[in-house]
Amino acid sequence: MSLQILRWPVRLVVAGLSVTGLLAITFGTMIATPLRQPPELASITAGVRKVDWSDLPALQRFQARDGTELAYRTYEPVGTPGVRIALLVHGSAGSSVNMHAVGKALAAAGIRAVAVDMRGHGRSGTRGDIAYLGQLDDDLADTVAHVRTMWPTLPITLVGHSAGGGFVLRIAGGPSGDLFERFVLLAPFLDPFAATSKPNAGSSGWAQPNVPRILAINLLQRFGITAFEHLPVVAFALPAGSALRATGAYSYALLTDFGTGLDHKVYLNRVRRPVTVIAGSADELMRSERYDEVMRRPGLDLKAIVVPEVDHMGVLSATAALEAITNAVKRPSGT
Repeated sequence: MSLQILRWPVRLVVAGLSVTGLLAITFGTMIATPLRQPPELASITAGVRKVDWSDLPALQRFQARDGTELAYRTYEPVGTPGVRIALLVHGSAGSSVNMHAVGKALAAAGIRAVAVDMRGHGRSGTRGDIAYLGQLDDDLADTVAHVRTMWPTLPITLVGHSAGGGFVLRIAGGPSGDLFERFVLLAPFLDPFAATSKPNAGSSGWAQPNVPRILAINLLQRFGITAFEHLPVVAFALPAGSALRATGAYSYALLTDFGTGLDHKVYLNRVRRPVTVIAGSADELMRSERYDEVMRRPGLDLKAIVVPEVDHMGVLSATAALEAITNAVKRPSGT
């Protein structure tokens, strides 16, 4: 009789262990799914190589709150002390080098520009990873504090390209938004489901996400398991041999931090300062004509500009695009 009473508890334990084992196998399989490198996207490579880097400013460094040295480049105005500052954030896989033409154009217009290597890129931190979620926000606050030791009162505009534009939008709609006078987004990647993002397929494919691994890590986070956040989850369409110059893959933590996540509207609805969006009509990754309708909301000082015959990387170097960027950093509110 006693054995009969124990039969159902034993069955429940066995069933529970079976479910646990099945879940472990499922999560293990998802996490073990290999990350695939997409083929080179030639238009991105060509756009990078188009810029003359012979006069690239030397890297400078300062120490972030965790003791890590973060790198940046400064573009000093010629013949003028400069009346404002533009803090420049590069796009995915890039570094401060990619913002070179923008920095030069701003300096020529009397604007002091500071181009950063975001942590996980260039010479800042561990390539492709960060230590914890929210670290890029902390780094940005530390960067502003460092800039303020040199120029205590000049207004600062935050400028970001592509994924860096998505990051800038997140900052604009977050607690650090008031550190800046205005925001300039260059062909911003808002989120994967935004109407401005072209399908990531065929000739437009820049990033190859490992969806099973991303889903597994996200689900494990809900159970308080964070050990897998530093695994690579997305690879970029870089040319062979570019590992020394660019960041070929992002960890889950870096991917989550460097952008708006899965819903840009959460941050867009909280923006309190003027925003200018600049993109090219020939952008192979973004639907530039949709930025105005997608981002416009009551009370937001928004200006959307589409530059003719300019592609995704061309917005960082084409003459008309550089003029639009310079004017955006200078523009009065409401114009």
